Order: sequence, then C-alpha cells, then structure tokens
Amino acid sequence: MAKRRLNDKDLNELLAQYRSERRRLIFQLDRVREAIADLKGQRSEPETDDEEAPVKRGPGRPRKNPEEKATRRKKPGRRKKRTIKDGGYRLSDWDQMVVNAITKANRLLPREDLKLQAMAWARKNEPLMKEPEIEIKLTRVLQKLSGKRGILGAHRSGLRRGYHYGLKDWFFASSGALRKQHYDKLVLSKD
Repeated sequence: MAKRRLNDKDLNELLAQYRSERRRLIFQLDRVREAIADLKGQRSEPETDDEEAPVKRGPGRPRKNPEEKATRRKKPGRRKKRTIKDGGYRLSDWDQMVVNAITKANRLLPREDLKLQAMAWARKNEPLMKEPEIEIKLTRVLQKLSGKRGILGAHRSGLRRGYHYGLKDWFFASSGALRKQHYDKLVLSKD
C-alpha cells in the first residue's frame, strides 16, 4: 500500500489546525494556573494562639450542652465486617431445611426435588405462605447457600435443566467441579 503524500495545501490546513488547538490548550492552561493562584491566595494563614478560632460545626443536631465534649468519637475508615465467633454462619430454618434434605437424601438434588421438600416443610412450619412465595424463598436460599455462604455446591449436568445442589464437601474448592468419587450421587432419572 503506497503512502499518500500531502500536498502543500493539505499540509498548511493541518498545521493551522494544530496551531489553533495549541493556542486553545495554552489558553485553558493559563486559566487553570490563575484559578490555582487565586485559591492559594484565599487560603488563610495559620492562626496565632492569641486569636480564638471559630468553632466548626458539622451537620446534624447541635449538642444540648455546648460546653460538654463529645464522649464517643467515630473511628476513621471503613467499618469492620461483623464476624461470627463459632467459625460458621447461623443458618435459618429454611437454610437448615435445604441442607438436611440434601444430607438425608445423600445425593445431588435438583431444584424441583428441593421444591417438593420445601412445600411439605412449609405446610407444617409456615402455613400462611403461598406456593409462589415458597418458590421465591427457596430460590433465594439456594442462591445464598451456593454463593456467598459456600455451604452448597452446584453442578450442571447438561442433560437436565438447571443445577443439582449438593454439599460443598462433594466439590473441589478451587474449581467448584464435582469430585469424581461423588458422581454416583448424581441421579438424572426420576425414581
């Protein structure tokens, strides 16, 4: 591919454009320098000891007694996450129901099977809940336990729709794949 040569007219137009852009940028740079100089000039000098500094007020309701100092000060920085001392999370009744269903069956369960277990459990423990509410609650529990809590693992077989859920011990910690010795716990056909 041959290089295109610029003629004098194109070259002059290009140079004029660059010069115009350069003038505009120099003008903007001068404005920024002036603004910085103004701000430095407005900054007050450090106050001497004989002058009393005005009290700075933050937002919010003023103290009842202005002479009283604040007793508790907030530490700077981000608030620390709350940790649970026994090393694990406290499971709700719903969480416990799902974990118990998988443990009792000793196999990977699809969402449909867990839904049947949840419906039976909810009839006894949460009789006012309707079927759509139970489905939503089960979906949230499965997402929580297989996601941020890391109590359940999820396996997609590809032969059936959705995931099969099992205990996290049945899965590799690094990849999240199902361990070979637990493939027998994966049942794809209805019993």
